[in-house]
Amino acid sequence: MSKAKVLIVDDEPFNIDVLEQALDGTEYQVVTASNGQEAWEKIQSEQPDLILLDLMMPVMDGFAVLAKVKENSMLRDIPIIIVSAENDSKSVVKGIKQGAEDYLTKPVDTAQFLKKVKEFLG
Repeated sequence: MSKAKVLIVDDEPFNIDVLEQALDGTEYQVVTASNGQEAWEKIQSEQPDLILLDLMMPVMDGFAVLAKVKENSMLRDIPIIIVSAENDSKSVVKGIKQGAEDYLTKPVDTAQFLKKVKEFLG
């Protein structure tokens, strides 16, 4: 059986590193993207099993990526966890209404983060 693939999308290399380190030593394969456009391309080519999506990014923001994924019949079932510094209830509600399965705020609590990933990937 192949490893579950996790796509980490964030425009800050430090944030990608934090999540990659949290997943280091787990059974998951990690793929990264540094903006929304790159994320969209990787979602189509890599078909990840889970997407960890930042909201505030250049080129295409996380809400646009979320909308594109959920509009696509081949991709809409990929679970998306928003991981953002935006912790106001308006952003949380908008993300969930657009189809995100969950919402974590930065800085991420590693134990909570790994628990959420495991919930979606087993």
